[in-house]
Amino acid sequence: MSKKFLLEFDSNQDAVLNPDFEKLPYHFHKRLLYAFVTDENIQDFLKDYPHKKLGKFVTVSFNPYVYEVKINNCEFTLCQAPAGASIAVKLLDWLINYGVREVLAVGSAGTITDLPENEIFLVKKALRDEGTSYHYLDDNDIVNLDSDFADKIQKALKNLNYNVKPVMTWTTDGFFRETKNKLIRARKLGCQLVEMECSALAACSEFRNVKFGQILFTADTLADTDNYDKRGWGKSFRRTSLDIGIKVLAKINEFEN
Repeated sequence: MSKKFLLEFDSNQDAVLNPDFEKLPYHFHKRLLYAFVTDENIQDFLKDYPHKKLGKFVTVSFNPYVYEVKINNCEFTLCQAPAGASIAVKLLDWLINYGVREVLAVGSAGTITDLPENEIFLVKKALRDEGTSYHYLDDNDIVNLDSDFADKIQKALKNLNYNVKPVMTWTTDGFFRETKNKLIRARKLGCQLVEMECSALAACSEFRNVKFGQILFTADTLADTDNYDKRGWGKSFRRTSLDIGIKVLAKINEFEN
């Protein structure tokens, strides 16, 4: 019996529709801050940094600008990331096509273990419980994030006085299907957090041969499966996560130059 259709991975880099199909005159900077925050957070962040628009991603319902942000006399790419693996990967694949080679994603996650709100973690592994990653990697349950890039991120965080612990996250595309049984199983596999994009973004990045890392900050908690607590949804830390992310990229640039 053949594999289920979703699991029949096709490694062919050439698709019927490729990310370069529009042939737009864009060129984005190598290092990208891919931010799962609101546009209001983005605009507030941009007030503090020299910046300009580099392009725009256009779909029927999500149309973010791509920005150049300057810090320490170096330029980086910034783009708001959409919630959910499928569209987040579609946009990332498009950004990669126009020059991105190193991706640092920042965003919130629910906790499935007893963790406080607004604590930051560096993802080392992600449990693949979404469909998008299976179009980019064969069907192992777990995707490992780029270890060399993770080490650089951790070094930069430490240099910025953040002692961040590594973590394994559960990536699901079933927001309202995080059942008790699945949560308990994910926890037994070693996951501490749950979110909706990491494993897919890591798979896309590996397929396209670019570096990917993710910093997650804690928001709501599912640790007590009988008493869900949305807490503050991590809202108070979203703007801070942008500052952390851009400073991490600047430190990585500093280390390598």
